[in-house]
Amino acid sequence: MTTLRRDALRNRDRILAAARDIAASGEPLQLNAVARSAEVGVGTVYRHFGTPEALAEGLVEWRFTELTDAARAAADEPDAALALRAFLSAALEAYAADPLFADATVASTPSRPETVALRRELIGALAALVDRVSDRLRAGLDPADLMILMCGLGYAARLRPERGPQYLEAMLDGVLR
Repeated sequence: MTTLRRDALRNRDRILAAARDIAASGEPLQLNAVARSAEVGVGTVYRHFGTPEALAEGLVEWRFTELTDAARAAADEPDAALALRAFLSAALEAYAADPLFADATVASTPSRPETVALRRELIGALAALVDRVSDRLRAGLDPADLMILMCGLGYAARLRPERGPQYLEAMLDGVLR
């Protein structure tokens, strides 16, 4: 991302804060509503995020970074299978808590090049961990497959939060030998 002037950065932060509040209330992310809430012109919102999808992706950048860091830390753990379980548990929590993140992770065509780069970085970090357990992983599955499976589990866990740990164990029983 390019470096923004101080006022532009302040506006971007206001836009993201307003969008976060709107998304948390369950309302759709409409750029006009975000502009009103952020007390900026709608053109300012469009300059930063040209579509509601791009705005949604902007809201979850931090989750990509957080999960990528978790994957890298897990790849350094001595027990790779245990580390993969712990990482996938953290991923499930992220996907269950944040449907916008789940959408950004598996969208066939992300709206922003930053999202493409962040997703590539997350998959790469997970690949280092998956490589360490490749002898125990069901043949034909790659890191992207695991992330897609986790998004599905995140959706299921949003429907039945108390069952999230059982869903994860069932998936892992089918993925790891």
